[in-house]
This record gives sequence, C-alpha cells and structure tokens, in this order.
Amino acid sequence: MKNLVIVGSGMSAMKVVDEVLKIDPLMYQITIIGEEKVLPYNRIMLSSVLAGEKDFEDIKTHDESYFSQNNITFKPGCLVSFIDRFNKSILLTNGKISYSVVYDRLVICTGSRPFILPLPGKTLEGVVSFRDIYDVEYMQSKSGQAKKVAIIGTGLLGLEAANGLNELEFDVTVIGNMDSIMNMQLDTSSGVLLQKVLEQKNIKFKLGTITNKIIGTNTVKALEFEDGTTMDVDMVVMSVGIIPEDSLAKAAGLQTDRGIIVGDTMMTSDPAIYSVGECIKHRGMSYGLVAPLFEQARVCAEQICEVSHHMYTGSDISTKLKISGVDVFSAGEFDNLEDEVMCSKDHALNTRKRLSIRDNKLVGAVLFGDSTDGLFYFDLIKKETDIASIRKTLLFGDINIDDSSTGAKGVEKMSEDEQVCGCIGVTKGDIVSAVAGGCDTFKALQEETGCATGCGGCTSVAKQVFSFVASAEILSKDVLCDCTKYSTEEVRQYIRVLDKVVSVNDVRNALDFDDICEACGAAINYYLSSQFNEAYIHNDDERPHNEKMHANKQRDGTYSIVPQMQGGLTTPKELKALADIAVKYEVPTIKVTGGQRIDLLGIPKENLNDIWDKMTEAGMKAGYAYGKATRTCKSCVGTDHCMMGTQNSMGLSIKMEDAVWSHFMPHKFKMGVSGCPRNCAEVTIKDFGVICTEKGYEIHVAGACGIRTKACLKDRFFETEEEVIEYLKAFVQLYRIEANYLERVIHFEERVGLDYIQSKLKTPSMIKHYADLLPKTIKNPWETIDHRRSA
Repeated sequence: MKNLVIVGSGMSAMKVVDEVLKIDPLMYQITIIGEEKVLPYNRIMLSSVLAGEKDFEDIKTHDESYFSQNNITFKPGCLVSFIDRFNKSILLTNGKISYSVVYDRLVICTGSRPFILPLPGKTLEGVVSFRDIYDVEYMQSKSGQAKKVAIIGTGLLGLEAANGLNELEFDVTVIGNMDSIMNMQLDTSSGVLLQKVLEQKNIKFKLGTITNKIIGTNTVKALEFEDGTTMDVDMVVMSVGIIPEDSLAKAAGLQTDRGIIVGDTMMTSDPAIYSVGECIKHRGMSYGLVAPLFEQARVCAEQICEVSHHMYTGSDISTKLKISGVDVFSAGEFDNLEDEVMCSKDHALNTRKRLSIRDNKLVGAVLFGDSTDGLFYFDLIKKETDIASIRKTLLFGDINIDDSSTGAKGVEKMSEDEQVCGCIGVTKGDIVSAVAGGCDTFKALQEETGCATGCGGCTSVAKQVFSFVASAEILSKDVLCDCTKYSTEEVRQYIRVLDKVVSVNDVRNALDFDDICEACGAAINYYLSSQFNEAYIHNDDERPHNEKMHANKQRDGTYSIVPQMQGGLTTPKELKALADIAVKYEVPTIKVTGGQRIDLLGIPKENLNDIWDKMTEAGMKAGYAYGKATRTCKSCVGTDHCMMGTQNSMGLSIKMEDAVWSHFMPHKFKMGVSGCPRNCAEVTIKDFGVICTEKGYEIHVAGACGIRTKACLKDRFFETEEEVIEYLKAFVQLYRIEANYLERVIHFEERVGLDYIQSKLKTPSMIKHYADLLPKTIKNPWETIDHRRSA
C-alpha cells in the first residue's frame, strides 16, 4: 500500500481525504498532519462559536471514529519543518521530538495566515486576528473584562467578528479605510443597507479612516488615526486579508509566487507533490472561498488515485451568505462604471437587486435581503447568456421557473458538482446521494449532510434542490412554526372538524404546542376566523400590528391611513374632508397610491381616533390597506368616458369591491377591471382581474407584481356582470378556506394548480355553492370601538 501524506487538517485537506476514500479506500495508507491540536473543524462556522450560537463540538467535521474506521493516522499539534524531496520524506516536529514520515504522494494544504497591518503596537497584548479556534477562545476569555473592541477591516470576517463580539455584549466599532463595507462583494448602496442593519444592533462604524498606531505599554489602550484623533480600546481584531502560506513549499524549492504554483491537475513543480486550498496560485489566481477549494480537492484526489476525470481550470465565483440574519448574494463584476445597471429596491422588505450588464450580457449581480434568484443570475453570468430576450423581466428573476414550455427548473440545470452550501461544502450531488440513501425530509437531509445548518444563506436554494431531487411525493414536512411538530395542513384539519368556536390558545393546548409565537398566533387566528366567520371574534393580541391598529405603521413610528375609494372614484365633499383633516392634524405627506386611492402618511398614534371619527362623519370607510384582506379594485374609466371602452368598468369595479369587501384573507387580495383589452388598469398582474370585451368579460387570476412579476392565468369567460360577481365571491371563498395563511393567490395557484381551482368551480352550481359560503358582511372598523383599545 502506498503512503499518502496530507500536510494540513483544514477543510480543503479533509476534502481531499474524503474524495480519495470515495475513489479507492484501499489505495493509500493516509497520514494527516495538523498544526492545530484539535480535530478538524469548519472554519467558516467560527463566527457562530464566537457568538455562542454553536459549541466547538458542533463545528467539528471529522471525529476520532472517522480516522479509526478508515485506518488513517492523524497527527494533531505537529509542525512540518522540512520536505526532503529527494528521499520523499517530511520532517515532523512535535514538541521536542522530531522524526521523519515517508510519502509516495504528498499534498500540501497549509492554507493561509492572516495579514497583520505593520502598525506600531501590533504585538501588544489584546491585538488578535480572527482565523482559528484559538482566536475565538481568546476573545471569549475577555468577555466581562475588555469592553471596547475595534475591528480593523470591513470584509466578511471582520463583520462576523463584530457580530459575534456584539452578541457577547462588547462595545464594538468597525474601522475601515473605504467608505462602504464589504466592498469586494457588495456595491456601495448594498453596503450601506447592510451597515444600517448592523447599526440597529448597536455596532458602530468609523469608515474612511486610516489607523496609524496602536497605543499601549504591555496591553492595548487606544488607537491613533491618520487625522490625529484617538479612540480608547481594550482589544483590537485585525481582519484585513490573508496571505497564502507557502513558506514550507518555498523552503523545499517548489515554484512559488505569493502562493504555491500549481497546474490544472493541482500538481506542483514536483510531480510527487500536489497542493490545494488557500496556499496555492493557479493561473495567477488564489481563492479563499469553499467552492473553489472543494473543486480543487476533487481534481487532486482523482489525480493521485490515477483516475482523472476532471481538470481544474479555475472557478467562477459567487458568494452566498447570511450576515446578521440578512441574505446576501454576489457574483461577477459590479464596479465597472461603463456597465449598464438595473436596480430595484423594496423598502418594506429591505431587499435590493443590482444587475450589471455589458454588451447584452449579465456580468454582475448583487442581491441583498433575498438571494432566491442567485442561482439564476449566476448561471447567466457563467454562460455569458445573451439577455436581450429577457431584458424586460430580468430584474424579476427566473419568471419562467415553473413554465414547462421553457424547460426545466433552474435547479435541474445545475451540475451535480455545483455547490449549494458554502459553509459545509455540500453539492447538488451530495443531496442526490443523501436522498437516494433514504433522506426523505429536509430535516433528515440537514442531519445527513449538514446542508443549510451554517449561516443559513443557502436554505432557499437547498430546499429547491431537495424538492426537485426528492419529488413532490416525499417533500419535507414544513411545520406551522417552531412551536409545534404539526404542519399547516394538520393544524387546519384540526380546526376544520371543530363544532364550536374555540380560542387560539385552545388550539395550541389541544395540539401540545411547545411555545407561542407571532407566526402561529396570526395563522391560527385567521384559520379560526375563516372557519367560523362572524361567530369568531378576532383576537387582537394574535394579529399583526397593522391589523390591530387599523393603520400601517411607518419607518418613523407614525401611521398611514387609506380610506376606501371604490373604483378610484371620489367626490368634492370627500376631497374637502381629507384636505380639512390634513390641515387640522398637520399631515405631512399626502400621496395618490398605485391602487388609485389617497394615502395620508405621517400621522401620530394619538391622532388616529380623531381622524377616524372625522372620516366616518364624512362618509368614508377604512380601505383595509393595512390588512391581509380585500384591497382595492383598480379601474379605468370604461364606457363612461373612454372611446375605446367596451363595458362599464368603473361600475363593475364598485360591485366587485362591495361583493367581497372587509373579508380577511390569507394575504392581501388585489383586483382590477379594464374596460377593453388595452388593459389600462393593469389587471393581468392582479390576484383577480377582469378584461372587458364587446361580448363579455375575461377572467384572469393569480398574477403578481412585486419582487416577482407574473402575468395572470386566463381562467374563463362570462357574458354578464352578475356571473362575474358570483364567480369572484366563489373564488375568494375557495381561497379563504384552502390557501395557507400568508400565501398569496399566485403561490396558492402554484401549489394546487389552476386545474384544481377550475375543478372546484367547474359548474354554475359549484360556483354558487362557494359563493353562498362567503359571509355577507360589510364592516367599517373605524366605526367600532375595538381600535380604541388598540390605540
């Protein structure tokens, strides 16, 4: 049996070992030399250990049983002091003892070392890097002693250190010489958004600042900056970059250049020695992300096992991670000022997309707050796809992801060696193998592979891959929330068979909920309401804040009020009343909304009751803009005024609002009526849209216009307004009782299918059945006294 020696016990080193064992577990006697005195661990997860979210045991990648079962010799706490290439041996030092180990193949995985700024005072006690478990233990040992910490460096590691130390209740300030954070992965605007999220956690920032000196005698006392100012600190964390650790290879005479030079087979300038990881330079590039390192490890393993299937030609790099609970995705280039830029931002969800385009090709993508479309964009970047045909919809992601006419889903297009989870290094192929091995739930997949157990940034993509691989018959069971073991459908089924009204807590107690949370409270509250209608009184304590307040809370703590204006119509009397209210209560902002309504913004909480009274006196009602409820019905002017109009669209929109008004829904429900096929009211991106024609009314359902835009599906055709109203009531009732809480119509349709909806509402008698089940209630909550208790 030949001897394979691995210098290093980090993630890339252990991936080489894993791959060798897959190919031929009997080909080599394997010896692993680890400089650290601990078992191999996932370095990416150090921030979770620092923050106290995980223990060191949780991030170990290989335990003692792994080495014993595979007959591997593991030597922790050892230093390789010399490589004798002529005799194919290495000299090991373990304390005062030195001895040689021979090899047939040697793999150098020495990784990198942190770059320490050459500042006066850099050797003082209290100056530390953030690179290994010993750094973490040192920082944790200072909890309760050192209070003021300066993080020099605004990259990923620096921010993770800042977040972890903040969780340990240190007073943290991040210092950087650039004007924005994570400038290697994020454009300036996305960096500003992330900075605001971290500032809300009391992490401070001092940007555009150059540090000149670390002040102290034996221990750190302060920092001095280029402008002459100082800042008192008890600890300094250096996180400004890494340097490939190539000193061992250089001393052995291997070719190096700020990294060990390797070819496409991962071979060094010595054919018996290979190298993988952060210590190498390949085609002029060094990589610090897990995905490229694992690609290199696979190629290396194949080469030393003499079964070459792949060559390493470099990596297209994307970064998918979760920082302080925020999903972030970055790929390609985003700093070329000559590129065209597409950008979108959702202030309510705090999400942002920025796409860079050059010569009709996507060359860069930065996603903040929602990384769901990352795979789609990354695939376009890698393949240099001409985006001319999808340019209009590019910002909305892969809008054809479920359209069988355009081919397979994005996850089907992924190669099996494409990485899904960067923290653990799980590929699509690993998920395929795990499912084939019996993982029939997503939780089982997580336990088997570790996928989506790290930062959590890959969870949405991992679920997509798992769902595709496992097929719909054995999808993971999604529980209603973390308080219960029951799924949404199981909780609903329990409620459906109840013969009397119960409370939210009665349901929790009957189903042995472990805890209570906002998610299950709001959902159960809605399900009870949809089951018992007027017999059930909403529990305000279990409702979202805006529904409790009957107004939308704004960023600054004030509120927004939107009165109902059916069909977008108003009167001079209503306009005068709104103007009088705005003047009397000094409403700072009045806006015409996209739903053809008037929004009064910036109203203090203490003025809500008086304004509601004034609006009620003027004959106006709540517009339900705050609720998971029926919203507006947008309308064009129709035959009343437009030469192109074919039907009375304004009149129909008012009838539609009256038919379904004031009903709480699984989510907001938007409608529209266009008086002719020119679609001026944009009804084909509504939950329920009507297009008027000379002969009648086309019904379109399940559209959306938000982060994701989707045109409605054409449902059916009616000849009369009465048929439209009856069908609308039936459609709404079916949605109310069968959709899950917080499930928009678009997602309800995608889950059950339009064929299913049409089968439930197939005949006039079936439509009438559901329409008759819809409660006949028209409420104006501004007239009740409930809101006064809330306000």
